[in-house]
Amino acid sequence: MRRWILLSVLFASCGSEQSLEHDLDAIYLDRAPVQPGGAKQGGLLALVGTQAGLRPLLVDTAFPYSSLARGDCPSTPGWTYTGRMDVYDGSNQTDPTAPLRADFNNVGLFDICPGLAGDAATQPYGVLGGPLLSNFAVDFKFPRSASEPASMTLWPGFPGSDDQLAENGQVALRFEPRGSFTVAQGNGEASLALPNSRVVLAACAGPRAAATTDPMQACLRGETGLRSSGENMMLAIGTGEGPLVLSQSAWERLAPTLGIAADAGTTGELYTPFFSPTPDRPPAARFVSMPRLALFQGTTDSNWMGPCSELARARRIEWVLANQANGSCFQACDVSGGQPQATRPYLELAGPLWAAIVPDTSDIIRSLNADVAAKPHVDGIVGAATLAGTRLRIDYQATPQGRAIANCLDGETRDTCFAAPSCPGLGQGQSHTCFGQPWTRSAPACKQ
Repeated sequence: MRRWILLSVLFASCGSEQSLEHDLDAIYLDRAPVQPGGAKQGGLLALVGTQAGLRPLLVDTAFPYSSLARGDCPSTPGWTYTGRMDVYDGSNQTDPTAPLRADFNNVGLFDICPGLAGDAATQPYGVLGGPLLSNFAVDFKFPRSASEPASMTLWPGFPGSDDQLAENGQVALRFEPRGSFTVAQGNGEASLALPNSRVVLAACAGPRAAATTDPMQACLRGETGLRSSGENMMLAIGTGEGPLVLSQSAWERLAPTLGIAADAGTTGELYTPFFSPTPDRPPAARFVSMPRLALFQGTTDSNWMGPCSELARARRIEWVLANQANGSCFQACDVSGGQPQATRPYLELAGPLWAAIVPDTSDIIRSLNADVAAKPHVDGIVGAATLAGTRLRIDYQATPQGRAIANCLDGETRDTCFAAPSCPGLGQGQSHTCFGQPWTRSAPACKQ
């Protein structure tokens, strides 16, 4: 028997009540192609009910609004309206008998056909974007195999504290949602006040490889940043995109650290809903390969050193724990009061990872930075193909900040995916399991 729940919320801009009805089973999703190569590991696709039957519906956490074209696609963009979005299982995009999985009534929608997804043959008729998804805690699975469908499950919330999740090998990356804007009443039927819903995380792009069998990295006090590698960035999570998307300026910062020319890569087409679908705006991009990416929290505090420095510290502390039997010691740059500093949770993704380089003036980069309030600049999007091999649960309902809960799927190795919960700086005699290793606190601080 299918389990359905009903969530009713007030649509503030119109004074009417939304009805968000859905079941608690996984909604299986098709994938748009991802370039280069064309494998179906890109943006997530459900099906949506239209007057012409079931049509593709893009599920995109980075998209700042939800849309459903009331006519055929492509079409001249319309205005906003209050309407209905019926979401069907999308694992088979040609199945006219696909089961209804969610029924969203009286919701604010744009009468817009989004841009093409993945390639020229995949035209979504709408986008299930962040403002609707933010009413839930959303569980995504991104299988690495293109033959296995992705899935999305809608929950009212996720149980467990960050520490409890860490005990099960899951990382909780806190973020402050962003991306709100208001569309005033015009020629359409509704005016929309859209909430902050975009998930933006700090990232260390292109760090060098590291292993506990490598030689020890010496790091004196004050050299934490000096000993790091990679480039600090801020990236949105975008389940409707395929590859990693980076702005040209972000790539120009990163390319020298990778030893790659800034103009390297293969020219191609990035089909994304953020680009206009009209033929006079071709979605041109350059595609490059990068080795790895580490995702961290999207919030800051007084002890935050930046993602690349935090990654380097976590790796050094992991190295010491793995080599305690050989008399290893904690480096001076990682010690306070004679004991190691706490590390930050992170999710490391390795590849090679395809990245699409787009101009800073492109629609996609401009949209990512359209917040009214001044906030850290967003350098790009972590697409669905970049998240291959992971389970990502976006807990929009968590307080005081949202949290992205991540772990690696069964069968993944350290070479492709690594979820590292925080490792607390414990006192003498205390113990904790960090990086999958037992910690007996036998390692001392190195003598300077």
